[in-house]
Amino acid sequence: MDTRPLLELQRDFQRHVMHGHERIIDAVVGTDRVPSTLRLAIYSEAYRLRLTDALASTLPRLQQLLGKDEFEALAREYIDLSPSCYPSIRWFGDRLPQLLRRSFPEAPWLEELASWEWAIAAAFDGANAEPIGADALAAVPPEDWPALRFQFHPTVQCLQMRTNAPVLFKALTTETELPEAVTLDELQPWLVWREQLKTQFRSLTADENAALEVARSGGTFEALCDSLCDWHKVDAVPAQAASLLKRWVADQMIIGVS
Repeated sequence: MDTRPLLELQRDFQRHVMHGHERIIDAVVGTDRVPSTLRLAIYSEAYRLRLTDALASTLPRLQQLLGKDEFEALAREYIDLSPSCYPSIRWFGDRLPQLLRRSFPEAPWLEELASWEWAIAAAFDGANAEPIGADALAAVPPEDWPALRFQFHPTVQCLQMRTNAPVLFKALTTETELPEAVTLDELQPWLVWREQLKTQFRSLTADENAALEVARSGGTFEALCDSLCDWHKVDAVPAQAASLLKRWVADQMIIGVS
């Protein structure tokens, strides 16, 4: 009979399930029909199957693109390299894009597809916040506009993509013809957020991407307008800035002004 303290046995069991350490084997009672190694293997396999299922649930389009067998092999490698360290299984997989970058350097769209799906899932699971309406902006006195700052919905994310991973994602989701996976000549910014209960995404123009970067980092409306001067004539900037704000409000991306 093993006389080690319960906590020590539990730790040894965990090390066996996660890393294959053998110290716990002698503490497990086995039979000729079901030896202790087989009993322990049931738990080790269940641990890996559950985490593989969790990854597939969060990254279903990556699984589609890779194929079930290759995805499972990738998942098991990831599980061994990056054991789960979160109380919630939902957040297991945050470092998978780095493994894809190392494992598939010739296919950067795989890493970006994983990053894209992770962002989509994060937007879906993100915190709730009440968006403002156009009346909140209309109530701001004209003299206060230069110093105005905006607070964005917590699910708003901007991603810089160097491949057509978002296009692949959409084709896989809608089960339409899959385009060729390609690396782009220059980075393409994309916007991801949640509008009420629906996750949204769209590509960004260079000027809107710059304006969003300023606004989301706490910049003033005046600074936002300054950023647009790189793309628009000075006399056209106010109208362009107003147009962007109107769209952000309509898309329920802004939750406050100060």
